[in-house]
This record gives sequence, C-alpha cells and structure tokens, in this order.
Amino acid sequence: MREAHVLVLNQHGDNRGDEAAFRALFASIADGAQGAVRFTVLHQFAGGAVHVAVPQRVNWISLVPRAIEGVRISLFAAALAAGLRMPRLAGPWGRSVIAAMESADVAVSAPGGPYFGDAYARHEVVHWFYVWLAARHGLPLMLYAPSVGPFETRILNPIRRRMFRHFDAVTLREDVSITHLAGLLGSDGPPVTLAADSALQRPLPPFTREEFFGSARSHLAERFLVGVSALEWAFPGARDPAMLQAKYEEVLVDALLHLHRSRPSHLLFAPQLYGARHSDVEYLERLAARLPAEVSWEILDPGADSDYQQRVFGMMDIYLATRYHPQVFAVGSAVPGVCIYYQHKAVGFLRHFGLERFAFPIDDPDSGALCAALDEVVRRREELSVLISERLPAMRRAAAQSTEQVLRLMRHVGRR
Repeated sequence: MREAHVLVLNQHGDNRGDEAAFRALFASIADGAQGAVRFTVLHQFAGGAVHVAVPQRVNWISLVPRAIEGVRISLFAAALAAGLRMPRLAGPWGRSVIAAMESADVAVSAPGGPYFGDAYARHEVVHWFYVWLAARHGLPLMLYAPSVGPFETRILNPIRRRMFRHFDAVTLREDVSITHLAGLLGSDGPPVTLAADSALQRPLPPFTREEFFGSARSHLAERFLVGVSALEWAFPGARDPAMLQAKYEEVLVDALLHLHRSRPSHLLFAPQLYGARHSDVEYLERLAARLPAEVSWEILDPGADSDYQQRVFGMMDIYLATRYHPQVFAVGSAVPGVCIYYQHKAVGFLRHFGLERFAFPIDDPDSGALCAALDEVVRRREELSVLISERLPAMRRAAAQSTEQVLRLMRHVGRR
C-alpha cells in the first residue's frame, strides 16, 4: 500500500503546550491512517532548531526563511498567481517547500493559538501564504482545531474571508472561536465543527507522588499540591502596560499567598517556553522570589517535555494558570482550578466543562474574587473532579473529530 503524506502548515514552536497538541496530531493521524504515513512540517521553531522528539517519520522545514529565500519564494508565488510555474525562481529552500506540496495528499494547518486573528496580525499573512500555496497546488485543506479571532483588524478581513474559504474542513477547539468566525464569514464559508483541544486525544497517566518526589522529598508528597503557570503578558495596546502588569502580578502573588495561608501547600511552577531563544524560567523565578521564605515551591525542569508536564499537572490537587495548555493538562486528568486568561481560548475551554466562572480576565483581575474562586475549588475539589471526569470522554471524542476530518480528506477528497 502506498505511503500517505500529510503536510502540516503553521506549526508553532518552542512551547510545551503546542508540543503536546502537535504530538497528539501526529499520533492520532498515524494510528488512524490505513497504512504507513509520513509527515512534512512547516514549523516556526526559533532559529530553525527542532526540539520535538516523535516516533513518526517527519521531515521538518522552517517556515521562516532567510531574507533572500523569502524574496525568491515570493517571486515564485507571483509567477504562479500569473499562471506561470517557475520553480527555479524559488531557490533551494523554496523548492523543498514546493516538493512537499507536490507530493502531499492533504495539507493540515496545525493546532495552536489564534494565529488567524488580531493577536498575531503582524505575521498572520505569512501563515495565510502557506495556505494559499497549498491551495494553488490543489491540496485538500484542513484547519486543525486552533482558536481563531477576533477579527477587528479590518484591513485584513478581505484576505481572511477569501482565505478561510480555501479550507475543505475546519475544526475549532472552542465555541468563542466559532462565534468569531461566524461573524467574519456569515453562512458563506467551509463546514465548521466544534472540536476540542488536540492534546486531549492523547491522555497520559499522572505521576504518583512517590514517583515524582522519591524518598528524599517524601515530606512534600503529603502537601497540598498546586500547579502554577504564569505568563509574562505585555498587555499590547494598553495605555499603561506597566501598571497593568504590576497589578496582574500582585493579584497572582496574593492568590498564591492566600492558598499558602489556607493550608500547607507546595507550588510547582511550570515553564512553557524553551529553546535557545525562548524561556520563561527567569520570569517564574522573579515571581516566586516575591513569596515569603516559608512558602514551599519549585520550578519544574525546563528541559522536561510536554509529556512530563502533562503527568505532573495530572498529579496536582488544583491549578492556577495564566497559560492555556497547563489548564488543559490539569483538566485532562480531572484536576480543577482557576485561570487568569489573556485570550478567549481559555474561557472557551472551560465552557466545555461548565466551569467558565473560574476564568478571570488578565487586564482587570480582582484579588478578592480570585481568592474566593480558589477557596471554592479547594472546598469542592472532589465534586468538581467528578464533574470533569463525567465530561472528559465526550471532550476526547470531540478532539478526535479533527483527526477524523483529516482521515476523511485523505480517503475521499481527490486533488483539485
């Protein structure tokens, strides 16, 4: 049987959450394909260095070329738009991208944050370029469970409306994104399915406390464990971002102190960014240094991969997160908690479980309300865990719909 070839566009890099979503994409497509499957990934790891170890057969190509290579593939694209196919214009890097598109059976725009939307408007056109190029090569196209929107940057909306219609199928991981897309396209667009985050397709068993702490730190295994994920948010577009950041950090530290005063806790801070250019370890260290000396805390190994982090968050009693995927890691093991959200994706995820009241906006956090929510989560922890557990099977099935759409395109949609 012929080996299938899946081309993945717009893969995010250097982030443990996106790594988890991506690993689940690989594994689920490989498991569901009828026969062997290989992948080519157009990625944006910083500096072009790939840090994800996966068992599947993958060819990695950076989607951020050097300047001269970007000029050359742009010339190729201009000629292609005029009806001329001139691959020599594209240069060696560009020809590797073109070769992947010529041999692929389907193109999948990767799971991740709202890279089609205002939050990343500065480089959104780059992501649309690869969608356009895949469409010009006649590939069936699938948007695989990201978030999208909002779409208030009006100058981009004509491009967005045109480009979204290139997709044969769209899955989105939460309902807020579906509302944003419906507002942009109306009823004139591709079929859209409410799915769930890709990482939910690949559940991993939590660490036992004995496994994680070992005999040397067995005293910590008896503590109330709190998973903490904090984002250094720049408050783009705000009149006084420094004031907002100071308030957010003060509220976050107050909440952790509140938990400490309520019961003996151990805080585990989870770095999400990694690689030579990206790290949030220093920021987490600065936050933790603001806690009194008697507060027990540690920072997880920044070199540990997303599988490790999923298993750690599954071991927690509760979580407090401003980053999105640590929340997914925790809830994926029925661990409840509270999030301070900076984008709509976190609220949409909690709405899957009827827990959106435990989400608070980062630009106007209320310390009293946040601490009250944490108290409720602690008090009702077992009840909330049961509620999550009851809904998790349906959410995993919803997440699997994204892979089912890809497999359907591989089986039934011919090259256009």
